[in-house]
Amino acid sequence: MTRYASRYPDGAVGIALLLLRICYAFVAFGVSAALTAIPSGAGYLLPAAALIAVFLVIGFATRWVAVLLAMAVVVVLAMSGPAQQLLLAGHVGGCATIALMGAGAFSIDARRHGRRVIQLQTNVPDRGAGD
Repeated sequence: MTRYASRYPDGAVGIALLLLRICYAFVAFGVSAALTAIPSGAGYLLPAAALIAVFLVIGFATRWVAVLLAMAVVVVLAMSGPAQQLLLAGHVGGCATIALMGAGAFSIDARRHGRRVIQLQTNVPDRGAGD
């Protein structure tokens, strides 16, 4: 039985994960705009959203950034109307998908923690039997 367990998928799946990360980078800016409605000084939210967006696009610490974005979406979910709640619930699912699947092969995470090739020797080493 063939078991497919790739930690950083490439090919069509890797490109799909890259596109998903780019789309959720835009969601980060929408969430920060919604969170600025909170009266407590939210001047740090736009730089935080920009940092989250950059990290998602380049694929750096992607799983943690996706969890952070999902928590921010849940906060906005509690503040939104019923029509927006369905859309935001879908965004929480998308963030969970990124957090569970990882960044894909086209990311910094894959370069830092990615595949390593181990070469195994097929011949048996000489143990001194001819002495």
